[in-house]
Amino acid sequence: MPAPSTTLSARYGLAPVYPCDTAGDLYLFEHSTPTTGTFAWGEAYQIGAGWQGRVLAGPSGYMFSITTGGELRLLHFNGAYWDLFNGNEYAVLGQGWSHTAASTRYRISVDEDGVLYTLDTSGNLKAHYYNFATKQWAVQGALLDTGLTQYNAIIATSRGVVYARTTAGTVFRYYIDWWTTATATWVRPTTQVTTGWQNLKNFSSPGGEVFYAVNSSNGNLLWYSYNPVTKAWKSASGKIIGSGWNSEQDVVVQSNACSRFPWATACQSTGPKDGGAVITRLNQVKKN
Repeated sequence: MPAPSTTLSARYGLAPVYPCDTAGDLYLFEHSTPTTGTFAWGEAYQIGAGWQGRVLAGPSGYMFSITTGGELRLLHFNGAYWDLFNGNEYAVLGQGWSHTAASTRYRISVDEDGVLYTLDTSGNLKAHYYNFATKQWAVQGALLDTGLTQYNAIIATSRGVVYARTTAGTVFRYYIDWWTTATATWVRPTTQVTTGWQNLKNFSSPGGEVFYAVNSSNGNLLWYSYNPVTKAWKSASGKIIGSGWNSEQDVVVQSNACSRFPWATACQSTGPKDGGAVITRLNQVKKN
């Protein structure tokens, strides 16, 4: 498998952005320029209600909802309506997912493949992978790193890449290297990748190491893009792509709308193309 490319692409030329307001109403906004970050939007419409708790967007229309009681649910929006799981609009994947409080809601995130990452208050970073095709948990609680108590937020993005933010707003990049050698390795950062993120909230990524976040001071929706090959930001301070986003409970983006990897191996609405490879590399780097 090749390493990530310096070229960023958007599979459908847009990124589905899902704002959820405090009443639990969920909307779909189409951001037209996810690879360049301009103030350009397409259609916008409501697609759900009753989403109190925590909303997470996965790949290819898959959505995770965490209720205020800690129930983790999986849903799939096919572009027109919600698909059914045994007659219901959602499937229950587990209990005890306490990521709805202000202190924990940014300690969970989803990458391009649909892998869920969690960072507990003890500093344990774990990976959880539900295979959409087999409808089973393939990896649960894979311990990737420990002692990460300096961080209060994580943002998963490209395959196996997790950014972590300190309380002071400094950001570090962790990742799984699964292309250099036959065995995947977990790479810890030796230096920061950026600073000044302390006032940002509602982090999410459409993949490809692109980030959307809301400036809590003024409600602007910001776009960032990091090139892992050149190790440079396209806009270090973020581009303003929207305004008036301060009152949203969550703002999340389809996690595989963008990528730096070949689209032939990307997760699709029918499930992952290389789910076995995802499982293999998570099992190779886990500490438990």
